Amino acid sequence: MHRPKNFCVLLLVSLLLAGCSSSTGPDGPPPPKTTRVGGVLLVDGEPSPLVKGVVELKLYPKGREVKPGESVPECIVGQDGKYTFSSYRDGDGAEPGDYVLSAELLRMGLGDLFGPDQFLNNFNSPLNEDARFQVKIGDGEAVEIPTIDIKTSELKQQPNHPFASPTGKRK
Repeated sequence: MHRPKNFCVLLLVSLLLAGCSSSTGPDGPPPPKTTRVGGVLLVDGEPSPLVKGVVELKLYPKGREVKPGESVPECIVGQDGKYTFSSYRDGDGAEPGDYVLSAELLRMGLGDLFGPDQFLNNFNSPLNEDARFQVKIGDGEAVEIPTIDIKTSELKQQPNHPFASPTGKRK
């Protein structure tokens, strides 16, 4: 009976062929060149404690229409107030261009983020014209965005729009 030996040879050949398969290669072209983009965001002069929520930042391309759900560079602000944007890989930054930075303070629960925005929709629109939220990214040189300090006492409720996180779990 040579079945165990034949089975082992068949298994070895199958594994070798699977390892040589082109389906395990890259799925497409390499991602575009990005530049590191980061900074510090404070809430009322201090890093936002997790009891208030999680601050999510996004970079929307300036001067062109962005569709809700379109992939844009984003990040979560750390407990120390520091952040670094990611586009294709963790911390890789963003492609060169002009951007509008958006910020939302969201609740965290069961590993997910929940709206509504506790910054009352003041900073989550790609149409925001506040100079503190305008970002220019060049080719290759890291960009350190000047510290942004959001004063919650100055916030007034703004209307919902397509980019605002809805009440409840985000999609």
